[in-house]
Parts: sequence; structure tokens; C-alpha cells
Amino acid sequence: MANLLLMPFEIKKEKSKDEFIVRDHPSTVIETPSISNYVDLPDTSYILDLPSETINSGGLSAIQLETIIYSCQRHEQKLSDGSRAGYLIGDGAGVGKGRIVAGIIFENFIRGRKKSIWFSISTDLKYDAERDLRDIGCGDRIAVHAVNKLKNSKALADVTASTKEGVIFCTYSDLINELSSSKKRLLCLEQLLKWCGPNFDGVIVFDDCHLTNDLNFSGSTNKKKIELAVLQLQNKLPNARIVYISTTAVSEPHSMASMVRLGLWGQDTPFKDFGEFLENVKNFGEIAGDMIAMEMRQRGSYVNRQLSFKDVTYQVVEVCQLPKFITTYDSSAKLWLHLQQSFTEAAELMDLGPMAQKIMWTHFWSAHHKFFKCLCMSAKVTHAVKLASEAVKSGESVVIGLQSTGEAYTLQKIPDDGSAMPNFVSPAKIVMLSLVEKYFPASDSFQLLAAPNSKGTVGGKRKSVSNPVGTPKRIKQESTDDPSYCEIIDSSDASAPVFDYHSDSEADLNLKDEAAVEYRRIKLEKTSLIRQRLLEKIEELGTVLPPNWIDQLVDEFGGPKNVAEISSRKGHLVQKNNGMVQYEPRSEKDIPLDLINIRERERFMNGEKKIAIVSAAASCGISLHADRRAKNQSRRIYISLELPNSAELALQQFGCTHRSNQAKAPEFIFLVPELAGERRSALIVANRLQFLGAYRNQRLDEGSTEFEETSDYDSAVLDAINVIMGQKSPVIPLPVDYKDIRAALTKVGLGSSNILPQINDGVPEMLNRILGIPVDLQANLLEYCNCVRSMISNQEKMDGDNGVKILHLGFNKCVHHRKVLKLTYQTSKNPIAPAKIDLHEIEVDSGMDWRTAEEKWLPKSGQADEGIYLSKEKAYDKRDIMLVRRLKIVGDGDKGDLKYTVIRPSTGVQLLPQSLAEITKKYIPQISLPKLAKIEPKWLWDFHYNASKNVCIHDYWIKKNTWKHKKNKARNKGPEGCQEGLRSCATYKLLAGSIFLVWKEIESILKKNNPQWKMQIAHVLVGNSNIVGIVIPDNCESQLITCLTKYYSKF
Repeated sequence: MANLLLMPFEIKKEKSKDEFIVRDHPSTVIETPSISNYVDLPDTSYILDLPSETINSGGLSAIQLETIIYSCQRHEQKLSDGSRAGYLIGDGAGVGKGRIVAGIIFENFIRGRKKSIWFSISTDLKYDAERDLRDIGCGDRIAVHAVNKLKNSKALADVTASTKEGVIFCTYSDLINELSSSKKRLLCLEQLLKWCGPNFDGVIVFDDCHLTNDLNFSGSTNKKKIELAVLQLQNKLPNARIVYISTTAVSEPHSMASMVRLGLWGQDTPFKDFGEFLENVKNFGEIAGDMIAMEMRQRGSYVNRQLSFKDVTYQVVEVCQLPKFITTYDSSAKLWLHLQQSFTEAAELMDLGPMAQKIMWTHFWSAHHKFFKCLCMSAKVTHAVKLASEAVKSGESVVIGLQSTGEAYTLQKIPDDGSAMPNFVSPAKIVMLSLVEKYFPASDSFQLLAAPNSKGTVGGKRKSVSNPVGTPKRIKQESTDDPSYCEIIDSSDASAPVFDYHSDSEADLNLKDEAAVEYRRIKLEKTSLIRQRLLEKIEELGTVLPPNWIDQLVDEFGGPKNVAEISSRKGHLVQKNNGMVQYEPRSEKDIPLDLINIRERERFMNGEKKIAIVSAAASCGISLHADRRAKNQSRRIYISLELPNSAELALQQFGCTHRSNQAKAPEFIFLVPELAGERRSALIVANRLQFLGAYRNQRLDEGSTEFEETSDYDSAVLDAINVIMGQKSPVIPLPVDYKDIRAALTKVGLGSSNILPQINDGVPEMLNRILGIPVDLQANLLEYCNCVRSMISNQEKMDGDNGVKILHLGFNKCVHHRKVLKLTYQTSKNPIAPAKIDLHEIEVDSGMDWRTAEEKWLPKSGQADEGIYLSKEKAYDKRDIMLVRRLKIVGDGDKGDLKYTVIRPSTGVQLLPQSLAEITKKYIPQISLPKLAKIEPKWLWDFHYNASKNVCIHDYWIKKNTWKHKKNKARNKGPEGCQEGLRSCATYKLLAGSIFLVWKEIESILKKNNPQWKMQIAHVLVGNSNIVGIVIPDNCESQLITCLTKYYSKF
């Protein structure tokens, strides 16, 4: 427990006799490893208004209460445009974001703001919202009303009219439901606005808002509508108290587009809109997220913590491919090359122009990636079943995580009459078939090459792709189960023809000339024949392609009765006793579809089922951990069948098995076949787990190399491919079959080609293309990449080049601080949280003065082996002095097993500890001899400290002595410019605060004066305050001050 008086905030007391006890969080919570967490949060002044029973019951822990207070305090502030400031909760899974939101809603409810809206991605989480409100003691006072239960506009209007208070729980998809075709308005949004009223100042929560925020690079039509509705709701309710919840927004700044209430762009900021903000952030490269977090943290608008992974283990398990799988994979790669050649031939026959080819190849490579990802997942199924079965036999429970279910592919092959089928559906086969059937340039597929919802006819008139005005040029491929889904968004081509045939007249459009008609007919016959042959080859290959991975998993475990499936699927394929496969709905006799996931979760937590399969869409916010309150408290083994590319998204999905109040910490297993891209995904996630304290279980991944930074891996891939393609000189010998690898890379578009589109997304897209070459060539290429990576890593260690790393100044050193300049940017509407920039001068003394040594290191009382030590022998009438402190116990033995920290006046705290035996060879405790006790330690310490300022150790010990000593001086003196024992004082200029707001101007000055300048971030602790900033060269100080005063005012 923690007493409230020790906490840095206040809670309003209902009665003077009330006493509050704030409890610690039930699990260890840590700040996410980031330079932003060295930035101090602002002081709190908000007095929280919550009942004593809510506090004392422990329903809200100390860290949760702290977040509630900062959120409420932030909501008291206004942005320059008059709207209320918002708050971003970036906590990881398991910290208790649901209870934090419940606490914010309850606090506002007590203050008279009795209406709130809670947006989420899943209707299942409505029951979790009710549980969170109930757990903090307000479940009977605040009702939760689910919008999704209201199927028509009249019912919705009735409930919003009759519901006078409480929480409206709404999914993002609900927000755009009930569209009125006549008025073209978002009816659900309109009803919510009506329920809130024009002066609404209650709470609106956008949970997992990163899953909808992609305004600049929009995806599907529905997603675009959701994003616009989220913005419109905030614009219409400027006084609402907005809470954003996202674990990935800061690390992926492009997903912050709808977080307009954070005040990072807009009126009275350097960025007029989100686009300018994003461009500026990109200048920071890999630390962009940290710079945003630093800015928001010092404003008090952001928090980011994680559960500690201290007791969590993880394994990276190599999956060896079986010969049968390799044969199927290589046959697939061969067929895809044939498809590529056929598409090229057909495009030439049909004389497709650049725009049409761009569309065609976009769909081609999208399907290519989806196909081989299906094979990669299928390659892991057998091994996942083996590991899961062993875990269950050992008394553990298993959760298998994946990103997609392949349901859209399955539904395409289900017979209309619902009859049984001989085999499970193969998603890989459907992907290939759909590509050829819909996007091969033959006559009956022309219409399908147009963008969705475009209007027009084929064969006589040109059609245009309509896109939102101002959309940046970008090809966006969404992660979806729809096999045909892929959109091209290009504002520059907004009115370009989809089929821009090369013709010099209108003859191709009107087809009046009989010769032209005949010529066209012959070409169409050729392309149709090519298309038919392709379909036949796909059917032949389809007999050996693997089935849907999730259906295969369920079947291997004995059917749905043994597996708790928690996904977005409406139905599944079940194998009957006669061997036939039947499609069945997931709903049960007494359990409707919208409650089936909740029931499956209960079965798993009760121990009725020991295996759960969870898709990404259904994993957000759910609890499958070894909860002390649940019947099933066995250890969870999380087997990842498919990892996302984002470490934050992976951690969010892992959070279903690693949460607060767990009896046992889980183990995560990453299955990695020797195929391109798989190891990179594991590398990203494993690095993140290590940062958070997880340790690697070597039981199943013996022999694997240590993980390095993702950027190192990407550099190695680029270097290896450039070497193999002959564009760079090799630094290590090429693989024997490098010519075969080169030819294979060229065929998948990684060599010179005028037809295939350029690679835009860097290494991830290159690895996707590499999936299309035979397995043995992939393995040899990846092995060569690993060799290059090891070489690069070793070279960087030798060169001391570690990229942008944080420099910790003054660690165990004396720090002298002076603030050179203090600037602020403050608007009249936002007086509480002005933007600030400070220029600090930090002097770091490598030695230690007596005052610091006495205050921080000299023991007041303790063991006889600690304290002041003096040299046993004099040297030239001088005696040395140092301070010794116990460090730690290495073993269970006597004092010989202890290690000691040594502090000297000239060099400060030594980095390497020493044993007592090493110390007492030349030194002795001052208290051990009476004659030494007479020596004043302060005088001797100051003498050494002052002398080491300008004199090295050699000159010091032989200075001012007899002629004999002077005769030996030349022999004993150190080399010219000797620095040994010399106390150095380094000076740094640190620019700290809201530097990202004017980073473009700062960077131009720094690079103009120092062309080879590289960013160096430094952290120093001055007193009890943290300072984090960028190290500024001396020759830039005056220009920076002149530049910054244009944007900020001195004070």
C-alpha cells in the first residue's frame, strides 16, 4: 500500500474524517523504455473528486489514479481554437486502461457531467466496460447502453431521447450505420450529436483509435467514412472531454491524424494541418516517436507505461520445412513466374497504357504477397499443433495468435445450397484464382479492373478512377481478408482513364473499321486462351495447396469441442465422420453469434477448453491470462502463427495472456520458417520484449544468434541484394549459387525491369517479393544476409558507430548547470501549458569534490571496511586518498566475495568494482591506524581534487622534490600531453523542450555550420529534475538564439 500523502496529487474529501489509502498496482508496471520518459511530467493542481470507497477498495491503483488526474487536468485546458484539450493514454495491454476510463467517466459523473460516449472496435468489449465500471463501484449508478442493439433509426432515436444519462457504447462501424440515401448524412452520428446537445462537455473515449486513424492514406470507403465521422464528432462538440487510447499512435505518427485535440497542429502552432506536422516529424527518423512523446509528456497530455515482462520468457523456434511442403512451394513459385509472363504478354496484346498496367501489377503483387503468406502460415501449423499438444499434456493452456482468418476466401467456395464438400478450402488457391478471374486483361474482366464503385461501360467509353481530392500519391494495400481488396489512391491520376489504350485516333473507341474489329477479336481470343490455360494450371496446383490454417488447426485438435475460437468469423468448416467437410455457423443453440466469443472466453478461463485460437481483430482488450480470480490458472503458452510488423501491435495482442493480477507469467513462442520476412518480424518483436525485461528461453532455439536492431537487419538485406545483383562490391565471399539467386531476384522484380512497379516500401516489400523464389535459394540468400549482418555489426563495434543513442551525462559525476536561455510560446487561450524551449549549459566534472563525496558516498555509519582509505606508503612525502563503499554480494561466502565501489577525487566513481583484497594491497582504512586518524580527510581530498585540474598523475607525484627526484623526473614523466589522472571538465550545450515544433529551422542551422553533424541526444539529472535535449555545437549557439527568438519570447 501507499499512503495518499506520499502521492503527488490530491483527492477531494467528502468529509473531514475521511482517510484515503491508495494501493499499489497489483503487477509491476514500468515506463516504456524511451528517452521521452526522462522528461519530467508537469506538476498536478487538479483535485480529484472520487468517493473514499472507490479509492480504499483498491479498484483504482496509484498509477491509474495518477493518469485520471492528469487527464482531468488536461481537460481543464483550452486549445487556441477554443476547443477543449484532449489526453492520450498510450499504456500497453494489461495496465488497466478500461478502469482508467471508467474512473474518468465516474469523476465527471460526480461533477454533474452524466453523459459519456465510449467508442471501441468490438461489441464484445461493451461487457468489459460494464465490468470496469462495476469494479470501481459505480456499476449501479452508470448504465452502459449499446448502440449496436438498435437496428433501425427509429429505435436509435427513441433510445437517445429516453436515455438521459449514462454511457453510450458504440463501435466505430456503428458510427456510420443507418446511412440516409436521400440526405447523405451519417444518421448514427447525427443521433449521437442530438443526444449530447450543443454544449456537451462530457467524456468521449476513442479506444484503439489507431485502428481508424489513416486519414491521409485512406483505405476502404467505409474506413474513410469512419475517419471523417470521428473528426466531425470532435468538430461538432468542441467542449467535449476527449480521451484517446492507442498503444501505437506515437510510434506510428501517421495514425494520429484524427487526434486533433492534442494541440500538435492547427491554430497558433507551427503546422497548419496534420500533413505539415507529419512531414516535420519524419525529419527525426527512427526517434520521431520519442520526440512527439517528449513534447506531449511535458505538456501533461500523454502517458505510456507497460507491464513488466520480467518473468516472461520467449522462444524463437526454427520450423524445418518437410520435403512435401518444399515441393509444393517451389511448384507455386514456378507457376507465379508463369503468371507474371502471361500477364505481361496479355498486357502487350491488349496494348494497355501506363495507368491500366499500374492497376494490373498492383493487384498482381498484392495477390503474390497474400498467396505466399498463406503458405508461410500453413508451414507452421504442424509444428504449432505439436507444441500445443505437449503444453496441454504438461498442464499448461495454449493460446494461438494469428492476424487473419481467411474467412473471405472460404465463403467464396461454399456451395449456395450448403452442401458438404470433399476438402477444406485452400485460401492460397482462391487468391490465385481470383487474381486471374478478376484482373487478367481479357474482355470479360475489363470492368473489374476499374476502381470500386466507379461508373461507366467498357468497350466504348473511358472510365475514370474517382478519389478524394488532396489524397497523397500512394498505393495502399490494406490488411484484410477480402482477396480482391487493393486500392490505388493517386490524386494526380484522379481523372485518368483506367484503360488508356495507345491509339492515334478515335478508331479504337468506336471500332467502326472492320479490320480493327477483327484485329481486336483475335487479340481477345489469344488473351482468353491464355487465361483459360492459367486457370487449368491453378486447378492442378490447387490439389496439393494447404487448406485454411485456422480450419486445419481446429481439425487437428479434434474439432470445435476442444478449441475456443475467438475471432470475427461467422462460421467455420467442420469435418464430419464420413470425411466430408460442412460449413456451420459458429453460433450455438442458446448462444447468438454476437455472444459466442464471450462464451468461448469463459470456457477457456474456466478450464473447459485448454486451447484458444485468437485473431487480431478479436484480441484487443480481452483477458485470457492466468487470472487469480479465474478457475483456470495454469500457465499460458502463446504460440504466434503470424506476427504483425509492428512491435506495439504484437504486444497489444500478447496482452490477452499477460495482464495484471496473473498467477503465472506466460511464455511466447515465435515460429519462424526459413522464408523471407519471417525472421524480420520475429526480430522486431523479440527486441521489444527484451527491452521490457523478458528473457529468452534457449530450450527450443539453441544455436540461434543474438538479435540485433531491425535497422541493422534491413541494412544487411539491402547490402546483400546489392552485392548479389552486382551493384556493390562484396565484402565477404558470394554464395556459390549467387548467379541463380540473381536470376531469381530479377524475375520477381528486384532486378532491372521496365514493366514491374518500383519498390516503394523498402525492405519489407523486398522480402515479400523474395517469397516468390524457390525455398533453397531463399535459404542461401538469407544465410548470406546473416553473414553480412554479422560483418556490419562487428565493423560498427570497431568504429564505435552505434547510431542515435542517448548520452547519459553526469552519471556518478559532478554536474554544474547554468540555463543560458529560456523561451516560451504561450497563447492567451492556453495559459496553463505553454510550449517552452530551454538552452542549458552543462559542465560535467570527471572528478568529485569533497562536498559531493561527503553527501552522497561517505557512510554515516556502517561496516569497518567502508569509508576513507589512505595509501599505505608515502610517495615523495605525499599520500593518496579514496573512498570505498560496499557494492553487492557476489556469493554466499565471507568478505572476500564482496565487491566495492572506489571513488577518487580526480576520477570520481570507478566503473569497475574491486575486491577488498585488491584494495588493501596498497590502501588501508584511515580508522585502522592512530597516526592516520590525525589526517583531515577534507584537506587531503581537496588537495588532490585541485591538483588534478591541471597536472597529470606523473607530474603530480614527482613535483617539488629533491634534486635526486628532479634528476629522475624526465624518466618518470609521462608522454607529452599525458591525460592520465587529469581531472577533465567537459561542457555541453543542450537544447531541450518543444524543439520538434521548430526542428526544420534548427536542423538547417546545425547542418549549415557543421556539414557532418549527427544528432546526439543527451540526458542529465540536475538536482531532482531531468533534462533531455540535443547536443548543440558551440559555433551554432548565437544563430540558434536569434532564430528561436522569432518564434518564442524570452522570460
